[in-house]
Amino acid sequence: MEFTQVILITLIAFFAYMHCFVGSTMHNRPIVVAPLVGLALGDLRTGIVIGSTLELVFMGAFPVGASNPPDFVSGSIIATAFVILTGQDVSAAVVLAVPIATLVLLIDNFLMTVVLTWGAHLADRYAEDGNIEGVERIQLLFGIGNKLILAIIVGTGFSLGVPVIEKILSFIPSYVIHGMDVAAGVIPAIGFAMLARMMLNKKTIAFLLLGFIMVAYLKITVTGVALFGLAVALIYVNFLGEKEVVVDDNEF
Repeated sequence: MEFTQVILITLIAFFAYMHCFVGSTMHNRPIVVAPLVGLALGDLRTGIVIGSTLELVFMGAFPVGASNPPDFVSGSIIATAFVILTGQDVSAAVVLAVPIATLVLLIDNFLMTVVLTWGAHLADRYAEDGNIEGVERIQLLFGIGNKLILAIIVGTGFSLGVPVIEKILSFIPSYVIHGMDVAAGVIPAIGFAMLARMMLNKKTIAFLLLGFIMVAYLKITVTGVALFGLAVALIYVNFLGEKEVVVDDNEF
């Protein structure tokens, strides 16, 4: 394992964790992160395959209120690196990603409840004194610092290697691991169901059937269907999406 690879993995993790600082662009999702790891480790194809697989696993992983989902950034990065470096099957990434994501979530919760809470109290003091620059410094320092700590944890986990990670995971009770394995098999089905729920409505069902007909009967490739869908979307936006605006020229 080269030092350059460790730096690249840490930078990828930091890039993913900083998604909320640029408008939540979703570039922290496994389908983006895993290919970047594959590119850094010289196996882009495996990274893409693992990314699409883990995206289904974590498709429903979104924060709801004060409840945070498993940290899929760390799970995706370390699991992808594990599979690429050991040459194991993609299914191994799913088994490894869930417990790692859960473990890092515990660390993140500690940082959120202890470190960031302390920073929030400091910001309150600056706000009471009318020190706007102090509030801005606290926001940047603790906001970026929190993400940097998580990125360093991911990079450290990668540099320690698979044996150390497996040893840490060995302390987790077997029934918990078994439960995670079962969940890893169920979660993709939930992801498909969520995707189908968005697609199956009276406005889009026709396009779903059209896509099925194009692939099943007309033997059009997925790329062809995607380009056709892009053309239809452009037609909708540029022509059918425009509404006539009635101009009232009556000045009285």
